[in-house]
Amino acid sequence: MARLSEARHFYLNKMKFRLFFLAFIALFVASCNNSPKVMTYQDAEREFIASLTENDTLSVLSATGSFMESLKAGQIDDAILRLTMVENDVLYMLGDESLNELRNRFTNFPVQDYQLIRYSFSTQGINDVVYRYSFDGPLTKAAGMKLVFNPIKVGDSWYLSLKDGYQSSKDQSADKQTHPQAPAPYPIKLNSKQFN
Repeated sequence: MARLSEARHFYLNKMKFRLFFLAFIALFVASCNNSPKVMTYQDAEREFIASLTENDTLSVLSATGSFMESLKAGQIDDAILRLTMVENDVLYMLGDESLNELRNRFTNFPVQDYQLIRYSFSTQGINDVVYRYSFDGPLTKAAGMKLVFNPIKVGDSWYLSLKDGYQSSKDQSADKQTHPQAPAPYPIKLNSKQFN
């Protein structure tokens, strides 16, 4: 009788262990399935493009066109003071050193004629508006310099920044493009001291 009681006790403990183990596995599997999905670059791009309206396109093209017209009219400071830059996911107005470099660039190579080449949208802070311009008369197919804007959308407003040639998303070589499954870029915020 004692052996029967011991066997029953052993059997009950073994069943408790199995139930505990199964409950543990079920909780583990459930927690894995409920973990938040990491947003990929591709997800962020799809979401951002879907959020754009015709007014966004018109705003961007109007802002970049106005910038080019100001340069063509010789109003260099009026144009370059509209530019911003992103550093550590914060949008800033350009500093004096950057403004002086651009002032020198557009003084030495003034915009005399320009043409919109293309525009494309990708994410909040990675977009392209590409112009070609000449500094010595009418723009021809053989001559011209390229200016690539990177319009950045924060909230409902668009801000202009410029890209260096290697930053243009559609002009990158295939090995330098962002992988679609890479993590989404961090949201860009305004530097509150400069945008009051």
